[in-house]
Amino acid sequence: MTNTLENRHPSATHWASPLRPRSVIGLILIAIFYLPYQLSVGRNEPVVIMESVVMAGETINADPFEVLIRRDPLRAMIDARAQHLREVIDYECVMIKQELLPSGMSKEQEIRVKFRHSPYSVYMEWQRNPGLATRVIYVKGRWTDSKAKNPDEGRELAIAQPGVIARIFVKSVKQPIHGRLAREASRRFLDDFGFQKTLDRLINISESAKDRNELKLVLVGESQFEDRPVWVIRRNLPYTEEGGLYPDRTAEILFDKEYRVPVAVYCYSDDDRLPEHLIAKYEYRGIRMQVGLTDKDFDPHTYGM
Repeated sequence: MTNTLENRHPSATHWASPLRPRSVIGLILIAIFYLPYQLSVGRNEPVVIMESVVMAGETINADPFEVLIRRDPLRAMIDARAQHLREVIDYECVMIKQELLPSGMSKEQEIRVKFRHSPYSVYMEWQRNPGLATRVIYVKGRWTDSKAKNPDEGRELAIAQPGVIARIFVKSVKQPIHGRLAREASRRFLDDFGFQKTLDRLINISESAKDRNELKLVLVGESQFEDRPVWVIRRNLPYTEEGGLYPDRTAEILFDKEYRVPVAVYCYSDDDRLPEHLIAKYEYRGIRMQVGLTDKDFDPHTYGM
């Protein structure tokens, strides 16, 4: 008898077999409660913590990148993205995440993350407000659904470990990373994670707005984030409402001076940047670059999935 991952974690079709009634119950629980890349949503006040900002000024003997980010933040982000791709293979961090969803403002989540660029691999483990999904693993191209009926959802799958109750029935479940439940549960998908992808979004939207003469992107000052020095970049766009051309009206971007990546992004629906106008918050804390992650870090067997 083989002992492959596929054999030990059968598909939803196999779970429906009359010979496995316990699995049927498990499938029902997952179908009802599990949301890939899950958020526990509900009425909850957004939490935004920002250090005071020292206004930008001229710096004597500044390094070339600091000169560039003061003069042209968009060009600086493009250069930082290229440097990140050249120099960084993997990293670990804790992501603090809160988003405005169709169901309301989500609870603030704390998620331990492992990330590797090649092959593109993401491991997430919820530390706070996990819902019923406690872990999820996505490795590009590793798990696919060759019979996917909805082309909008694609064929890429992730392996998720449900919460304690559902885990009585199944150790893990496969879900499309672009599925309907994922779209309803989060503003971003699993394959959107990473400093590169964050820079991609910031750059692409800013370039599009610049082409329309609608971009205001400036370095407004310097601050501290986790006792680390950061530049504070502010972007303003003619955002009016959800579903439009732009994802937000004001974005406050904290750019780590050493790592040269966005370690926090706060998105608002208005210019005043008040907590009640928060659309999304993404913070990346406890960052450890170049940790030497291996295939084992992205293997479900490692976590009993």
